Amino acid sequence: MNVPPLQRHVKLQQLRLLVAIAEHGSLLKAAEALHVTQPAATKSLRQLESTVGEPLVSRGNAGSVLTPVGEVLCRHAQRIESELRDAEEAMGLWHSGGAGHVTIGVLPVAAPMLVPEAIRSLAVAAPRITTRVVEGNSESMFRSLKSGSVDLVVGRVWPGEDPELSSETLYESPFRLAVREGHPLAHPKRVRLAQALQHPWFLPPPGTHTRTAIDDWFRQSGASTPHIPMETTSYLVLRSLLLSTNAICPMPVEVLHEEVQRGLFRFLRLDIDLKLPPISVVRLLRSHATPAVSQLVTQLRLAGQQARLAYAA
Repeated sequence: MNVPPLQRHVKLQQLRLLVAIAEHGSLLKAAEALHVTQPAATKSLRQLESTVGEPLVSRGNAGSVLTPVGEVLCRHAQRIESELRDAEEAMGLWHSGGAGHVTIGVLPVAAPMLVPEAIRSLAVAAPRITTRVVEGNSESMFRSLKSGSVDLVVGRVWPGEDPELSSETLYESPFRLAVREGHPLAHPKRVRLAQALQHPWFLPPPGTHTRTAIDDWFRQSGASTPHIPMETTSYLVLRSLLLSTNAICPMPVEVLHEEVQRGLFRFLRLDIDLKLPPISVVRLLRSHATPAVSQLVTQLRLAGQQARLAYAA
């Protein structure tokens, strides 16, 4: 590869000298500003002019001024200095956790409240950190985590469930039975399970953590399985269908928390005790968290503390 002389031989100190001469109008004052001797500054300028192939500074009784070619090179040197200052600032921010990028894998339970709250707080604490959110099921998100395409996963997971992953519990997410505001069972002070089983139920498909826990609850309650016209893990689909039917759906309280407060949905007065994994932040066991990832985890912990208080059963 044929590298031009300027790129091959020029030194940053030489460019700084040229900028200092332009600013101070004197080689001597430029040398003093850079804390070098005048002979050293003169030698450095001559080496730069030799590399360029023509004079860069014109000397006279009034001091030193840049030649037209010197002015062109000086403008570029000033931009180089500015870029280096920006690079130093960016690297300092990166090391302090004030800048960087984080890709977050989100399981459905963490999407409505926890992750948005953490991102809002992160934008205040470290506005130069950017985030990308990818939502999916456990299998796809943990596969992405292991491949390195996401930095962490937030969702429901048992501690030690996967030996390649480390998890930190944020809070326990209780389940309640959700119905629309106008549902026949929305307002009774006490609802029996037999009454709830007379209505259709929307459930997650078999094989998910939640469905396994619900099936266990039915067995322990001695209840028959209700009519299940639809199975999904999509809370958006469930929300829409609940608004237009008399179905019942076990939901994490945080998913409909705001809409229950606004009067769109109600939680039945019927306890449902499901044995489910806690909401956790999950990372690769062998990975080292970048400062930006550590900043986000801090905000997730704070959001988890708020959730623990707000959604405690």
